[in-house]
Amino acid sequence: MFKLTIVTPEKRLLVDQEVEEVTVPAFKGELNILPGHAPLITTLETGVMKWKLKGEAKQAAAVISWGYCQVSPEGVNILADIADLPEEIDAEAKKQFLAEADKKILNDSLDDVEWTSLQRDIARARAALEVAPSAKK
Repeated sequence: MFKLTIVTPEKRLLVDQEVEEVTVPAFKGELNILPGHAPLITTLETGVMKWKLKGEAKQAAAVISWGYCQVSPEGVNILADIADLPEEIDAEAKKQFLAEADKKILNDSLDDVEWTSLQRDIARARAALEVAPSAKK
């Protein structure tokens, strides 16, 4: 059996769900994990995480914002700072945030910490729009 668990400090998205594959936005690029993958621990970047539940034809997805991924013979454990399922995403709010962020980048003087934080928030909003059902055409 190959199981997936996704947790954040505030909620549990999935706990021990049987999956066929998992794709995560790892620190150095996308990482595809299949049963039998070598054990590892890696940091995650902000982006779209996908998985295929056992017996399902379609992949499920969530937006995660930084965290850790542990792969073991039993499965994959994701500990993310923030994780949102598509149905939890307000696409219009994300679009509005991106418009305001563009103005902020052009007009405001940002220090390194503010710049880094804004870039992470922008990446999260873009990833959210990728998976949000109301944002799809």
